[in-house]
Amino acid sequence: MAVIDVRSLVGQEVQGWALWEVLGKGADGIVYVGERAGEQAAVKVFFPEQLERYGFEQQQQRLELQLQLKGRKHHPSLVEIFDGGVDAELQTLYLVMEYVPGQSLDKILDKLPYEAIAPLVNQLAGAAQFLEERDLVHRDIKPANIVISDDFKTLTLLDLGVVLRPPDAMDDRISGDEFVASVRYSPREFVWRDELGTDRDAWRAVTFYQIGATLHDMIMRYPIFRGRDTPPAKLYEAVKLHTPEISSSDCEPWLVKLAEACLIKSWRERLKHLDWASFSGPAPAGDRSQLRDVRLKQIQADERRLQVQETLSAMPPRASRAQELWKLQNGVFLELRQFLMSDPVFPTFSGSHSASGGVYELLFSFDKNADLLFYKVVTVSIVLRIASDTEAATDIGFTGKMDSQELFAASWREMFSVERAAELCEQAFAQTVAKALEN
Repeated sequence: MAVIDVRSLVGQEVQGWALWEVLGKGADGIVYVGERAGEQAAVKVFFPEQLERYGFEQQQQRLELQLQLKGRKHHPSLVEIFDGGVDAELQTLYLVMEYVPGQSLDKILDKLPYEAIAPLVNQLAGAAQFLEERDLVHRDIKPANIVISDDFKTLTLLDLGVVLRPPDAMDDRISGDEFVASVRYSPREFVWRDELGTDRDAWRAVTFYQIGATLHDMIMRYPIFRGRDTPPAKLYEAVKLHTPEISSSDCEPWLVKLAEACLIKSWRERLKHLDWASFSGPAPAGDRSQLRDVRLKQIQADERRLQVQETLSAMPPRASRAQELWKLQNGVFLELRQFLMSDPVFPTFSGSHSASGGVYELLFSFDKNADLLFYKVVTVSIVLRIASDTEAATDIGFTGKMDSQELFAASWREMFSVERAAELCEQAFAQTVAKALEN
């Protein structure tokens, strides 16, 4: 059977829908305006190569999760799902959704009236809360996935393609604009996999952050982290460390404070400042409100101090041998992080590296996961230092523990390349996991 180019279907029919205009394209598919019996719809056709790349069965499961919402308009600010499944002729998946007139928010930031922001954000939060009440998390709230009516009164949240139900929401080990979410609009714990795990409160914090990042764009009229987004590595660093400045003389002050609270780097602190009612209007005046404002300023000051400290600590030392050690530990950290993310043996984890007195320590902590037989928390510490008796060599020490019990330890002294050091550490990770599963 000849392969049909799903990017060129204008004038053809898919599942009885006549396609007559391209509505938009994403990383995983193309959306057409379709018509059938006088009714319009948005018809999404998935790119076959993306399904093959990320697993047809996995994408079909995601589609089936969306189809649980089909049948009626469940929420006024959430796109309605009509139909979906496998199209045998196109050899791909399709999804038929409500056609929502208007423009995507990212295209009209400079036209959005300031007085429209508060009711629109309230609608957005309402749609996200509706999903949470059904044990779902959107994971990709951003201006490009939001349509605003021409009168600026109605908001509709689109693209439920990465909606998942915790605790499965971290099953995908790829993050970024091409697949699970958009780095620009996602918090550090999601992008960097820091302490997120399967905690439902943590996923509410992700949603709050994404609403806040969208609110930032509505207030400031430009994308969050603009000027800190190229090359891509700078955007990742901005998500991790940079606290955006938000100010407006035209916008209601409570919206600025709301956006600032949503963008707190620590998801636990974020939840202390926010609940779903926060998006309905300003908090009641009083001492408690003033204390929250003071605490928010303290948190922002702490974040900015941390940004300065991390930026300075990330700068390679001037001494050539010390600089080589810095490059080695940084390269090993990145190699091991990629290794752990790509191997399904390992559960979700957090990773960090720190320096003190010319000694570098890489720390990895794995979440409990009964399905993978990780019944307790497993931690790994890798220490790198210049050898005491010869500057030409590096000492590396590896220690794997389960709670406080040592599982595996090893040490090596060589003139390491990144590849050689990572290879030894990967073998040690395997030994640690084997010991952990014996307990």
